[in-house]
Parts: sequence; structure tokens; C-alpha cells
Amino acid sequence: MNRIKERPEYKLRLSKLASSHAWGAAAGAAAFTKANQHLLPLPDRTLVVIDFTSIERADVSFLREAVVELVRKHRPRLLFIVADLADPDVQANLESALALRGEALLIRRLRGAPFVIGKQLPREHELTLRTLQEHAEFTSAMLTARPFALESSTASARLSALWNAGLVDRAVGVAPSGGKEYKYSPIT
Repeated sequence: MNRIKERPEYKLRLSKLASSHAWGAAAGAAAFTKANQHLLPLPDRTLVVIDFTSIERADVSFLREAVVELVRKHRPRLLFIVADLADPDVQANLESALALRGEALLIRRLRGAPFVIGKQLPREHELTLRTLQEHAEFTSAMLTARPFALESSTASARLSALWNAGLVDRAVGVAPSGGKEYKYSPIT
């Protein structure tokens, strides 16, 4: 199986788009406009690390307009993960903003796999995501083999749903049969 090629990474520092106390939908919309200008020229499959360093406070309306709408606009072309989100209140507000829009987002940890906030995933999707995070890449064919033994359509649907939710990366590869095969990899 051909390995998925390296993806570029871009760090988006929220503190350069707003003050350390980010309040209100208007400030969020202004931050969105600035961030959007940076993201438009990025190549497909770039991992955008949304860096919360120096953000001391942020309300739900700011995060909805600045972060959630940015993610919605650029997915699935770009991949997103949150980093350096230390304040539990800001994290709770981001989670609320994501849930209000029916979106999910990954948060990078110092150790271990990233975790999902926002929209609640079905249990089987959570398990599939956890399994995928333990591998460099994954295909639906791998989910049809033991120990998973899923039907091919079920395996493809689960991986596709995770990709559509922006929780995994996907690239087109060549199957052993010579046909097209999607290869999925974790976002870390």
C-alpha cells in the first residue's frame, strides 16, 4: 500500500486575529475575515493548527463566528485541529459553539491521540476513529478483515463519515486490484 504523502501544516494564531479577551459575534466575524484571507491560498489537505495561545477568554458567539464558521467554510479541503487550549471555560465555549452548528473538532493533547469536542459521534464512529488513530493509514478493506469483520459498505460509510466530519484525512490511492482506493490517516 502506498503511504499517504506528507501534508503541509499552517499555524493560525487566534491572538493575532483578536484580543486576548475575544467577545461577541462582530469581533468573531472580523477575525473570520482575517483568517479566511490566510487560508484561501493554502494547498488542499493542509493541516491548519488553530492555536489558542494567549487567548484568556472567548465567548460562544466569538468562537462560533471566528472558528466554527472558518472550519465549516474550508472543510473538507483543509484539515483542522486545535492546539494550546488550556482554559477549561474557553474549551467549554468552543464545544458549545461547535455543538450549536453540528460540528466536531479535534483538540491536540501533549500526550496521546487528539480528542473530539462538539457534535457527539455515534459509538461505532468513536471506536473506528480510535482504531484509525493507532495506525499511520487505514482503508475500508482493513475494517472488513478480522478482528473488525465489517461489511464493505459499512466500513466505507464509517470512514467516509469521519472524513466528512473533518476528523480524519483522506487521499486517493491504488488498490491491490489496480482500482481506486481511499486511504485514511489520523489528524494529529
